[in-house]
Amino acid sequence: MDDDQGPNRRRNRRGQGALLRDDILTAATALIERDGHSGDVTLRRIAREAAITAPSIYAHFNDLDDILDTVLNGYFDELQATIVAAAAEETEADRSLLAGCRAYARFAMERPGRYRALFHRMRPAATDPAEPTPPPAALPSRMDVFQTLIDAIAATAAAGHSAGTDPFEDALAVWAAMHGAILLRMTAPVFDWPPLTDFIDTLVIRTARLTSAG
Repeated sequence: MDDDQGPNRRRNRRGQGALLRDDILTAATALIERDGHSGDVTLRRIAREAAITAPSIYAHFNDLDDILDTVLNGYFDELQATIVAAAAEETEADRSLLAGCRAYARFAMERPGRYRALFHRMRPAATDPAEPTPPPAALPSRMDVFQTLIDAIAATAAAGHSAGTDPFEDALAVWAAMHGAILLRMTAPVFDWPPLTDFIDTLVIRTARLTSAG
């Protein structure tokens, strides 16, 4: 019997398109979090997880990429909101930067599957090596999170709390340091890591070249 027509599969519901669309996204989310990445998610697995027939997916999404981009754009929105909310609790620019970076790290450690999936889908498809590789169509909007970091670092420098002169380069250094530290903590949990907040603060203070923080 075909995988997509199992005995426990319910009939596709009529007049409930929005609910079915949500079921598809919920199923894709569950698979991503269970796998820890999006690389093994397929339309067939999504259909099985949502207990629907695979062809019914095409009434709501063009293809697998459409589903995954929708799910991951939601993750980026969630990450962005988490960072902005944490940063807004502080009035000083340097403290606001640190609060936002701590929130980023907590999001990653509390939702490791989602965090890994964000970067797995940021890799563009392989193309002719002789041709420049364009970014995925959904990538520019996801850069809003990085722009938030750039703006926070620029605000810190403008307030006289940073020795940096290039917010973009400093943001790259901060992001690379945090991302590397987060992945190391995920892959080597038995290592004697310092508390997450303290470690992130140290990395950000150094890479953003803060002159006053704490």
